[in-house]
Amino acid sequence: MSAQVASLGRREITTPASGAQRLAWFVAFLMCGLAIFVFGCNYFDLFATNRNLNYQGVLGAAFLITAVWFKRDARLNRYWQIAFAFFIAAFAVMVTSLIGGWNLTILGWFNVAANGTSQFQAVNKVYEMLMIVVPIIALTKLSGADLGSIYLKRGNLKWGLSIGALVFFNFAASAFLFFAMRYTSLDKLVAAVIWGIVFSLANGFMEELWLRGIFLKRFEPVLGVGGAVLVTSIIFALMHSGAVYLTPIALPFMVANTLTLGLACGYLMMKTDSIWSAVLIHAASDLFLFIALLANA
Repeated sequence: MSAQVASLGRREITTPASGAQRLAWFVAFLMCGLAIFVFGCNYFDLFATNRNLNYQGVLGAAFLITAVWFKRDARLNRYWQIAFAFFIAAFAVMVTSLIGGWNLTILGWFNVAANGTSQFQAVNKVYEMLMIVVPIIALTKLSGADLGSIYLKRGNLKWGLSIGALVFFNFAASAFLFFAMRYTSLDKLVAAVIWGIVFSLANGFMEELWLRGIFLKRFEPVLGVGGAVLVTSIIFALMHSGAVYLTPIALPFMVANTLTLGLACGYLMMKTDSIWSAVLIHAASDLFLFIALLANA
């Protein structure tokens, strides 16, 4: 029986030999991801568990206990980093529940009014990004893994930045082409562009790290490249299926959009061994959406 061995830091994970085992792990990872990013999500209220701190706390504790158990068990030790990655993701959700409500107070310190303007949307997103990214980095280091394990490194920077920058420029030009004339003043358009870039880069970095960066290297030895990219893309797409700013008829297109975006970003992240190409491509999509949504505001 052949087995592929991959290294994550100082740990080794052996890929299950059979397709049935891979499928079982795929379903298990999918269910864990949905428990965090769909049922535990703070962006919508589709389920009783959404915005529920008790649910989030129990879920996070379950993943942490599982990670400790796996680490101490010689047979399961090779999977403990996977369980810990789920704990990191769940903990980040819990942090947003605990201190997300401080946003208006903190933004007030910087004289940013909660008026729905492009500036407020962007600065608020930066605050959200910090709530997610800081715990992820801290817990990754605490686990003994380096930041390269979550793609925070140069990697193939030349190709990553080249591809990402081209896509970002293309989406920005498309946004101007279709929506610039809908703005009632040049000042509003300039503000939407400047703050849209801030918003999109913050959101792109946050979501790529949170939904893909902490998982892909840990999933790959078990699921392979294709399986790791696919399962994270499905979770990413279903998380966005509750987008409250869209009409119901548009939701299937949102799922298709985020699924294909996830596949592209996940593949590029693994191909370039860095997060930056995925961040720029993700930001390109968000910038287009940002400018479009504020066009008639």
